[in-house]
Amino acid sequence: MKIAVISDLHLGFGYNTEIENDPFFNLEEALEKAKDADLILMPGDIFDSKNPKTSTFIKTLKILSDFVVKHKNEGIRLVESSKDLHEISKRVLESKPILAISGNHERRARDETNPVEALEAAGLLIYGVKDRFVFEKDGERICIYAFSNVPERFAYEELKKFNPKPLPNCFNILMLHQNIDPYVYSPIEASSLNLNNLPTGFDLILSLIHISEPTRPRLISYAVFC
Repeated sequence: MKIAVISDLHLGFGYNTEIENDPFFNLEEALEKAKDADLILMPGDIFDSKNPKTSTFIKTLKILSDFVVKHKNEGIRLVESSKDLHEISKRVLESKPILAISGNHERRARDETNPVEALEAAGLLIYGVKDRFVFEKDGERICIYAFSNVPERFAYEELKKFNPKPLPNCFNILMLHQNIDPYVYSPIEASSLNLNNLPTGFDLILSLIHISEPTRPRLISYAVFC
């Protein structure tokens, strides 16, 4: 089973500047490179803002819908899900499955629609908040716990409540979008997660996050593989 990871696209970054199209070029290139994967994971910050501009959302819809139409499912099945999928979400599984969480840039107030959730409503991906998904292909199973971003001060307690536990006979992945001390330090939000209080027993803990440098017009992205 092949898995591709595409994260921190920040679609909408640089709006109305000479680099405004760069994030969309990056998305197209990343999807092209991921076309041979069985499953695509998007660990947050697909958008640069919790309220993407209409033009940003339209460009995103076009790129993802073109990909979904062109690339069909190649034998991978969703055999277990902790959330009830909408009918349109089930149709995503007929194409190459994309499983996404929201990052800190997309985090919205409780009961408001997250832009990643809107992509799910459009039938382009599956959105995990605090959910478990098990996929299978050719007898091989992969279990993915999807944990969307929460304020850093709450991350440890919320992850503890979620209580992800590896499943037997699976390759187990915990996918989140949080700072993990000592790898990432932010002067804005101190991390409550560290290597000692992460859930144990996982084959892979996948966390991607970026820090904006206010004095520089760029983003620094960090990937943590534990």
